[in-house]
Amino acid sequence: MTKLTVNIVKELLENLDCSLLKKPEKDKGKRGKALEKELGIPNTTCLTDLSDGELKSYKIGETIAITQLNHCLVDIIDKNLDFEETKVFEKMKCVIYVAYDKDGSFINWKIVNLDDNNDHYKKIKEDYEFIRDKINLAYNEKKLLTTITGPNKVLQIRTKASINVKTNQYPKLIYNDQILKDKYMAFYLCSSYGKELFND
Repeated sequence: MTKLTVNIVKELLENLDCSLLKKPEKDKGKRGKALEKELGIPNTTCLTDLSDGELKSYKIGETIAITQLNHCLVDIIDKNLDFEETKVFEKMKCVIYVAYDKDGSFINWKIVNLDDNNDHYKKIKEDYEFIRDKINLAYNEKKLLTTITGPNKVLQIRTKASINVKTNQYPKLIYNDQILKDKYMAFYLCSSYGKELFND
């Protein structure tokens, strides 16, 4: 299936009255899925929603999930890739952010590119490298991971897991047979970043 491009979704958003979309219920995932359906973005297991970028919808004041940590560990631990070669960069290099207020009403949307060494790029890269180093340190010292927030307070990792109804347990974060956490974790953008996107 051919993916849409950022420019195509931009045109669709320019002609879509997002304020008329049904307000989301408690499940945060439903809001994003409803918007993707409205824009014709298929729900797949691909790394990015679009051929050249990503769509992220969120409520102001909440963190923004980027991607699960478990499939990034090979980039961090075994390959020690530069930020620009990682899955996190791939997910964030061009993002259409769609913001809602606390009541679920549409605020606005904005495209952010991590290019030309802009401020977004510098802060996210520095935070990623800080978190990467902390993960490697914990792995090498055989310690469990905790929530780690970068020095710019833009990027962080923290738990993101659903309990297995069959076992009544959370899935453990394991890499190379080593338990890194008693629950899955994910990369997030801190809530302050989402607020600042629509303050300038």
